[in-house]
Amino acid sequence: MQAIARRAAAPIFALTLFSSAALIFVLQPLVGRMVTPLLGGSPAVWNISMAFFQGALLAGYLYAHLLARLRDLRAQALIHALVLLGAWFALPVSVSHALGPPSSDHPALWLVGVLALSVGAPFAAAAATAPLLQAWYARSGRADARDPYYLYAASNLGSFIGLLAYPALIEPLLGAQAQSLAWSTGYVVAAALIALAAATAIAATGGSASAPIAAIARSEPPSWRRRGYWLAAAAVPSALVLGVTLHISTDVAAAPLLWVVPLALYLVTFVIAFARKSDNIDAASWLLHPVALVLLVVSYFSAGNWAASLAGVLSGFFFSALVCHLALSRARPGADRLTEFYLFVSLGGVLGGAFAAFLAPVIFNNVYEYPLALAAACLFRPRQAASMPRLADCAVAGALAMAGLALALMRLAPHEAVLAAGAIGAAAAVMAAGWGAEADRPAAMRYAFLGIAALNAAVIMAVVFNIDGVFQTITVDDATHTIVRQPWGPAIAVCAFLTLSFVVQGALLPRRSDSLVADAALGVAIPTLMLLIALVTAGERLDQHALSVTGLGFCAIAIFLNRTRPVLLGALVLVAFFIIFLDDGRGGRIITQERSFFGVLRTKVLDYPSPEGEGRIEMRFLTHGTTTHGAQLRGPGVSRTPLTYYHPRTALGEAVLAGLSTGDTSNLALIGLGAGSTACLMSAGDRLTIFEIDPAVVRLSTTPEGDFTFVPECQPDARIELGDARLRIAEEANGAFDVILVDAFSSDAIPAHLLTREAIALYLSKTSDRGVVVLHLSNRNLALASEAARVAHALGVASLFRVSDPVYEPGNPVAVGFAASVMVLARSPEALLRLPLPATSNWRVLAAPPGRPWTDDYINLPRALWETISGVEECRVYPYVERCTPGPSRPAGG
Repeated sequence: MQAIARRAAAPIFALTLFSSAALIFVLQPLVGRMVTPLLGGSPAVWNISMAFFQGALLAGYLYAHLLARLRDLRAQALIHALVLLGAWFALPVSVSHALGPPSSDHPALWLVGVLALSVGAPFAAAAATAPLLQAWYARSGRADARDPYYLYAASNLGSFIGLLAYPALIEPLLGAQAQSLAWSTGYVVAAALIALAAATAIAATGGSASAPIAAIARSEPPSWRRRGYWLAAAAVPSALVLGVTLHISTDVAAAPLLWVVPLALYLVTFVIAFARKSDNIDAASWLLHPVALVLLVVSYFSAGNWAASLAGVLSGFFFSALVCHLALSRARPGADRLTEFYLFVSLGGVLGGAFAAFLAPVIFNNVYEYPLALAAACLFRPRQAASMPRLADCAVAGALAMAGLALALMRLAPHEAVLAAGAIGAAAAVMAAGWGAEADRPAAMRYAFLGIAALNAAVIMAVVFNIDGVFQTITVDDATHTIVRQPWGPAIAVCAFLTLSFVVQGALLPRRSDSLVADAALGVAIPTLMLLIALVTAGERLDQHALSVTGLGFCAIAIFLNRTRPVLLGALVLVAFFIIFLDDGRGGRIITQERSFFGVLRTKVLDYPSPEGEGRIEMRFLTHGTTTHGAQLRGPGVSRTPLTYYHPRTALGEAVLAGLSTGDTSNLALIGLGAGSTACLMSAGDRLTIFEIDPAVVRLSTTPEGDFTFVPECQPDARIELGDARLRIAEEANGAFDVILVDAFSSDAIPAHLLTREAIALYLSKTSDRGVVVLHLSNRNLALASEAARVAHALGVASLFRVSDPVYEPGNPVAVGFAASVMVLARSPEALLRLPLPATSNWRVLAAPPGRPWTDDYINLPRALWETISGVEECRVYPYVERCTPGPSRPAGG
């Protein structure tokens, strides 16, 4: 019996670990799916939830560590069975209402409390399985029992499969209630497998409760420095996974579909790092990590192609996490210290997650924890000698020079900043030409380098001190251009090119022990000289964004060349993100930037010449993540003009104005405040009720000290209801509103619970007999028009749909109206027929495509994402596009 139990132990333990891990990692997105609607669909819900689950995991691991100290395996099994049984009474999975409605003032604390009451016990009990079963396996007497860590790979593989199964199978096929019941069933199955594993372990000992413990090799207690290393190696990727998740979910959708991807990759790195013979991939990992960092940095300028951007971000994250987990795997102790090791790994995960989820939003006004974690991950790489040390040092200096240029661009025009950098680069070239490292060159070459560098410096200094005489501003067709007067252009280009030739040749020379200063000087000179040449050849194309991209290019080269120097590599990652964050403010100045539970809000100001030719006009933009949520012109006579999506000539502006005009006065409910532009589409007699979940948005757009004055100027008596719109509007009287505008977004992420069949039915019940519901459906990534059409069809309500083009006005450098996708719903067709929509506009009925509509119990995000990727949504919205229906011409008024 003992021999049979030992042979069967490996598959039984692997299956049990796989199943229990899959179970607990299905629970995370399931609970996230349930609680997200209660907090406005904020992406931060997932980060807080992940931090909570890491804390619950730590509790489970601490319990396993203490339980494993008992010598009697039978006692351990009995106690664990009782714990699993006790946790079962908390099922089925549901959201506890013991703490009352969600809090907008302290949402994170409210969410942690709700999660603890709802799923804390079953999650912690199931989470204890991984270290506990590995400790039991180590006492099974098998030949491989001395190193049971490979079972950790099976556990993480189960976690990975569970996570992928949720968006791929569970969420599209099952509603929330069915998911909850299925999880409860899975819990019972997992508990049965744990009991089988316990019986196998006891049988494998031959009935002796404590004899096998002596077979485990005893090792010295680890030092606190080693324990600290475990903590750090676990904390960094934990913080990193939350940072990358926040970035992705902010700009696509606050949905488990996207939340699980970074976490799944995080688990894959655990599987790889703790698999048998994982040391064979060390060299490949060290090489691919800097390449992935380069792709990640470059991906930040691929916003137009979200798939490429997502691939770059995830590749950089994956290899950074893998580096940390490989280091953690190499530092693991013997089997007798297994539960202690997992306890410290879990504690590190909690510290990293708590920093990213709770502390970072308080101390940072942007997602700075993300690049900090990426840089920290570089420190876990092995340090080696650089293959090209001189070129590596030059690249570092060049990257720093480009960071200085990015900083100068905050105050200077592009051509002024390039000239200032060129002057510094010219001085650096002179220094490099006269430094001792050039002594190996022939005398003629040394003097030629020095002479050319001095001439270049003289030319650049002459231009800097006479910049207005060298650069001329001209206006052609209402566009302003900066040109270089002759013969300064050729003089700059020739001198910079000749100096650059000597500089590059010097950077490729063999390194001398006294050449560090010269190397730095050469590194500063290379990019600045190249930009001088580009200044006179590229002209207007060398704008601030092009300079930022160039700077990132030099950072990418420096990252790859310094891949064997962990500290420098981490510093270069921070330099690259320094340029990225500065580039975020291009085209204007940022006057407000703050971060709350619901995201990062920014007010950016753009100044441009007045169309009348007198003075300048200020335009303020409110941005959330990468998406603009409103803009306002500041100045007499212009501050009440709605812009962006709310311009009167966009589909959204037309729909709101038409809905308001069907009566003498109207009540409008605005779900999602933004800059408050909607207030100025209303007349003085209309009444406005604002439903907004983010107190920071209310402060910026409705208070005297705020950055936007639409509401104070046009609707000063507006009523503001703070909290989730679904919960707040449900408290209003039926028939209370004539227009309900649903426009609640966090960056480009959608709170999907606001677009379900139950939500739309709720809005319609709150409209008057002439009332309409206006849905703003503009989204770069999700097929919201199709989903709204499915819901309208399921409810049997009348609807009209239109997509409007951008609106431009003479003399304005930006579009005053953005392209807008809008659907108008009403309880009766007569209400839509009464709307005085412009006759030239192409309002039409959008046929509902096949498929189950979104409900509170069923939200199919994968379908909405796929229909955008595949182009199906585009053909529904734009049926006249040639590739969709060849032949028909575009209708008028689009």
